[in-house]
Amino acid sequence: MNKFLEKIKPDLNPEQLKAVVYTDGPLLILAGAGSGKTRVLTYKAANLVREMNIPAWRILAVTFTNKAANEMKSRLIDLVGPSSDQMYVSTFHSFCLRALRRYADRIGYEKNFGVYDQDDSLNLIKRCMDSLDISTKTHAPRAVAEYISRAKEIMVDPDEYEKTAAAYFNKIVSKVYRLYQNHLRKSNVFDFDDLLFWTVRILQQHEDVREKLQNHFQHILVDEYQDTNHVQFLLVKILAEKSRKLTVVGDDDQSIYGWRGADIKNILDFEASFPDCKIIKLEQNYRSTKMILKTASEVVKHNRSRKGKTLWTEGDEGELIKLIKVDSDRNEAEMICGDIEKLVASGDYKRRDIAILYRTNAQSRALEESLKNRFIPYTIVGGIRFYQRKEIKDILAYLKMLVNPFDIISFRRIINFPKRGIGPVNIARIEQTAVSRSTSPFELILNTEKIDFLKGAALKGIGQFRKIYDELIAAKKEQSPVELAETTARITGIVDSLDEYDPVEAESRKENIDELIAAVQEYCDKVENATLEGFLEEIALYTDIDAWDSSQDVVTLMTLHSAKGLEFPKVFITGLEEGLFPLSRCIENPEELEEERRLFYVGITRAEKNLTLSYAQRRMRFGEMLSIKSRFIDELPEECIDFDDQSFGFSSPTTYTSSSSSRSDEPVYSPPNDKYKNLQVGKRIIHPTWGEGKILARTGSSDNTKVEVRFKWGGKKQLFAKYANLKVI
Repeated sequence: MNKFLEKIKPDLNPEQLKAVVYTDGPLLILAGAGSGKTRVLTYKAANLVREMNIPAWRILAVTFTNKAANEMKSRLIDLVGPSSDQMYVSTFHSFCLRALRRYADRIGYEKNFGVYDQDDSLNLIKRCMDSLDISTKTHAPRAVAEYISRAKEIMVDPDEYEKTAAAYFNKIVSKVYRLYQNHLRKSNVFDFDDLLFWTVRILQQHEDVREKLQNHFQHILVDEYQDTNHVQFLLVKILAEKSRKLTVVGDDDQSIYGWRGADIKNILDFEASFPDCKIIKLEQNYRSTKMILKTASEVVKHNRSRKGKTLWTEGDEGELIKLIKVDSDRNEAEMICGDIEKLVASGDYKRRDIAILYRTNAQSRALEESLKNRFIPYTIVGGIRFYQRKEIKDILAYLKMLVNPFDIISFRRIINFPKRGIGPVNIARIEQTAVSRSTSPFELILNTEKIDFLKGAALKGIGQFRKIYDELIAAKKEQSPVELAETTARITGIVDSLDEYDPVEAESRKENIDELIAAVQEYCDKVENATLEGFLEEIALYTDIDAWDSSQDVVTLMTLHSAKGLEFPKVFITGLEEGLFPLSRCIENPEELEEERRLFYVGITRAEKNLTLSYAQRRMRFGEMLSIKSRFIDELPEECIDFDDQSFGFSSPTTYTSSSSSRSDEPVYSPPNDKYKNLQVGKRIIHPTWGEGKILARTGSSDNTKVEVRFKWGGKKQLFAKYANLKVI
């Protein structure tokens, strides 16, 4: 055994070691949750360099998030040293963006192309629909965008899509798809899906490019292979076609992105795609207790579409899994907050050790209210993304125009912002004239003689815009990216425009701009010879998880999807109710139901030491009170569960219609001499903040009515009925 392997052998179990040293052909590593897959991939890459003398630049390691890529880079620096910088460690989109910077001219693009985020893409789709007189009210632009995205994921271009578009909506999509792609090309811009689509298309159609990249990469390592879609599968297959040195790591039990195109068949049918492959299973878990692992395994074994493996650990038996039944979502939130306070007070947990997971973003509202009321610091992963905030997008639009003046969406955003007298009618005239003269709107306004159709304030506004642009172009030649960002915020008038908001919001938005400047500075500090183009590329591929700071001592709230790849000592999984988890749309589809179960499995295995599951008897959704417990609860192993019924013992029906819920929730008004007559001792009531409680005592009448209420989670409260907004159950 070589020296490097001797050094790392104590860090690896036998199966991990087999995976690290195997290089005879395609390798599928079936890695269960918490089984050390990142360590295996990193050690394998390091071993290739340290002991097999493979040049670092001939190794490609691909994963799905910048967070995972950066973690791998950090580990490789420790194992390999400075030469690890030459290794291609990136996300799929980052790799393809880099390839297109080199080969975009093969498909008629300039190499200074821009990249649209989902928000920009959606705006362009709306614009295309308007141009085609397609109602955005009748046909949802997001649905059109989704159909176009799916087409690109399976390598279907507008011509092919038109041939197969039989249904009415598909024909609508076909028209928009063609115009959308035309606008992207004219704007010299790719969307996210284009990055992969066009990279694969170039590899398929240009033999010299294909051979060059196949010869360049001698070893290819792919993380989270269960999440790959068809175009990603094609990319990997083409790149590894010659060397056959392909290692993929994945867990079929954690395939949870079918709704956005991921194909679980890529991992289930790996042997069919690569008949000479070897399979190694990593089943030893280093994260969770035996109790948590047994619970997760018992749940996921109900799925049929899986290769099958059993997680085990040498760790502690651990505590029983808490399953708590509550009366409402507010009670659920209060219960969780009460537990958090006890956990932190005990000294066994810090707030950053705790995560609250939910199926849908809408569930965070009740949780946030309770956390705020109890002054528990928290952060939400997956709220409004920083780079989607208006003031940030305004500044970025100016910066994007400095790099790619053909960008039509950025042009429309800034040509009259801050306001300079160029209204929607004149903007439309500029764009129409540009089309008729086969030029871009931006190029058109650079030549005053070509815009003689503009008069007065609009013409003056164009002059103001050109002056700002000329100043920024001059600044770009002399200033660093961070100085240029500061200059842009100042001379464009964006900072001054914030004074239109109330003082508190204006200050918050100014702080966001300061944070943008700080982000550019951080980029410049970590990248040698930093450029504006490089910064724009980096943030174009920015995700919610990249913004999450795990070092802050705050409770983390996020969806179960966002939690994948993370781990916490204490985890709460909320809302285990039929129609919510699993979602109602998935119940009748066996494949989607299995994906929901895998999502539950992912949630369970995020927990290291302690796990609490909860469901409510009543939760308002879509105007109805829904309260059927999830089928997943019946799949939990009884010997692992500590059940606690905290629902006040109400004998409530399993479902509630909107009519019955309104009758129980609406206050009943008694005669004028005592309008709070219904607030009697012993009555159960609901308070908007403290949830449900029981009236213990009452004094006074009419507007002087005062009640003492014992709340399940808020203790005893003395309340004036006039102000308390109490509702009798």
